[in-house]
Amino acid sequence: MRNKDAQYLRKLPLKLLVLLILFLAVGYLCGVIVHELFGEQDDVLDRTTSEFIAKNIQNDQLTRIMRTITFFASAKFLTVAYILLVLWYWLVKRNNLFAIHVAAIAISSFLLTAFFKNIFQRVRPLDPLIEPLKNYSYPSGHASLGFIFYGLLAYLLSGSSIRPVYKYCIAGLFILFSLLVGFSRIYLRIHHTSDVIAGFCQGLVWLSISIWFLERRSSH
Repeated sequence: MRNKDAQYLRKLPLKLLVLLILFLAVGYLCGVIVHELFGEQDDVLDRTTSEFIAKNIQNDQLTRIMRTITFFASAKFLTVAYILLVLWYWLVKRNNLFAIHVAAIAISSFLLTAFFKNIFQRVRPLDPLIEPLKNYSYPSGHASLGFIFYGLLAYLLSGSSIRPVYKYCIAGLFILFSLLVGFSRIYLRIHHTSDVIAGFCQGLVWLSISIWFLERRSSH
């Protein structure tokens, strides 16, 4: 049986194996977070991070910057951005199937985040630096949706004809910006640190699945 299992694993595409390993690793991390937060009621990480930022980093100018950064993963911005991206592939690139796939990634990402928020129903921090939100906190929608959108842009850029050095630099900036969006949610005290980590985990898994599906469909 072990030999057969090993032979079966060797036949699997490398990208699928990487995706499975990634899924298991991120699933384990999310499981640990859920256990600590909802099982053990342990919020040491959240409290420590919030207190450190408030005492050592927070200032009026940086708060204004963080308010601007966080907008670029808001539902309003991402809705418009996804519509423009879909229209680009539909009207300019004349690739209707790819446009549908991008729209499906957008819609599924929003629905998945809303689903998990309603499953865990975690209350947001009580002292935000911006107008408080009424929906639930865990996982962070800005972290997950932002990572998926900017990660998707980085992936799409990898297939462009621009010079590789520019391609990698811009793609890296997209990913770094998505991480900065997550930090802005912690800084503005609209999310707990664990919310943002879970959001990144969710975004990474769903983006990987989406890209794998895109490539599989494109190869047929």
